[in-house]
Amino acid sequence: MVNSYNRDFKWVKEHNGILKRGLAGEADVICYYLDFKRLSKDQAERNVEDVKRVLAERRPEVVVLTDDYALKSLGQFLVDLDIPVVFLGVNGNARGYVNNVRKITGVFERPLVKRSVAYLTEIIGPGKFLVLMDDSLSSRVFVQESLGGNQSFNVSGTHADILLIQNFLDWQEKVKGAQAAGYTCIIIGTYHVFKDEQGKHISSADVIRWTSKYATVPVFALWDFSVGQGMAVGGYVLSGVDQGREALKMVKRILSGEKTENIPPVIGKRGQLLFSGPEMKRWNVTIPRSLSSKGFQIKIIR
Repeated sequence: MVNSYNRDFKWVKEHNGILKRGLAGEADVICYYLDFKRLSKDQAERNVEDVKRVLAERRPEVVVLTDDYALKSLGQFLVDLDIPVVFLGVNGNARGYVNNVRKITGVFERPLVKRSVAYLTEIIGPGKFLVLMDDSLSSRVFVQESLGGNQSFNVSGTHADILLIQNFLDWQEKVKGAQAAGYTCIIIGTYHVFKDEQGKHISSADVIRWTSKYATVPVFALWDFSVGQGMAVGGYVLSGVDQGREALKMVKRILSGEKTENIPPVIGKRGQLLFSGPEMKRWNVTIPRSLSSKGFQIKIIR
């Protein structure tokens, strides 16, 4: 497996864990980490070249590439070596990364922004929602591929604006000024590329905890790793577990002899309503019966 991010990222731990446990006794799973969100561009590219050398030498039976950066950096290289590729967590169009897409398969990730806005509207009422994401490769391709480049939309009587933020100072300004700008809540996407004035990476844990502490309106999330006490209240979130499960099915089919071109890629559409009990109490958020009665699985963590 080649991960775009670092080994300590909860998203990475989730899908890596699923694949390692699911392939135990069937295949040796070796993980590499490009860590491109924390490292400089040059350092990340050196990691890519190091991994290329290892893959060319070992020629594994299948390589799992997680998230857009890994597929963009290694997808065509592996196709040229005729090594099967399974991707997961990819937001972009695979044709933008690999010439012959029939040689790869995998699980696309589509943050469920519009559905999240609809469900949150049932919970806190209609209003004006601010969606904040870091200005990263994954965020840019999500806006382009899933929203047609539109950064404002209306759902269920609620207006939502998506902002892609380049630095932490700008992020802080948008968080602190959300209420004054007329927003009734913030929904956060990814926030993992920020660096301080010295160029040192700011940990995602510091970003989410600062955001929760200083927000003037409730903070909700698009991924499960952002939800918890001192973090986001909750939301309709994606999980690395679900992406890992879908990718695992494909890897097993390839290891059993099936050709990659006969395994169509899928879109991971499954989300979960996940909330933090302490944050719900802090912001006086309750789950309406209208959601509970629809048969949704609603999980509240303490």
